[in-house]
Amino acid sequence: MFNFLDFTLLPAFILAAFIICITPGPDMAFVISRSISQGRRHGIATAIGIQMGTLVHILLAVLGLSAILMTSVWAFLIIKYIGAIYLLYLGIQTLRNRKGLSVSSNKKRVSVYKAFWEGAITDIFNPKVALFFLTFIPQFINPDTSSINSQFIILGLILGLIGLTVDISVALIASLFGNFLSRNKIALWWQQTISGITLIGLGTWLAFEGKMNR
Repeated sequence: MFNFLDFTLLPAFILAAFIICITPGPDMAFVISRSISQGRRHGIATAIGIQMGTLVHILLAVLGLSAILMTSVWAFLIIKYIGAIYLLYLGIQTLRNRKGLSVSSNKKRVSVYKAFWEGAITDIFNPKVALFFLTFIPQFINPDTSSINSQFIILGLILGLIGLTVDISVALIASLFGNFLSRNKIALWWQQTISGITLIGLGTWLAFEGKMNR
């Protein structure tokens, strides 16, 4: 499967994906909140639901990307540069919003099944997720390696697997140390600082890497 990928870009993709997945945001807050209030099983169900929503966005993004690529190769290059700028934007926003997570402690009980679907629906109807997939993944695709769609799907699945691993880990930790996580703003501040700087660095590298290859 990995023979269809550009190995020179894969390490950077995995690093960027991991940094993005561990950066505190609405999905992580949702998983933590559910884990604290409902327990480990509900937190894991929510995490799996969120990644199911991710799969939907991958398929939609593949269709959208295919339509764009049929128009012009330049359109693909434009998307790559937009993606680099978007990484810079994410890094700057992460640094600007270093206020930790707002974690709810809602005690209303829901079924594990409902927790799963709430996670999926929340992610599917988040337009920012769709924008992210359409701008982020194309930066790590090499049109000369293999099918654009194949690379997009494989990279999307890798990103989803990383996200699922991070979210399940967060659910397990939050279910054990929920009160500590919800109050420890200093640790989250430092996490966001490191994440923001890394995203800015990656965005800058990708912008110049694209220029040097052409």
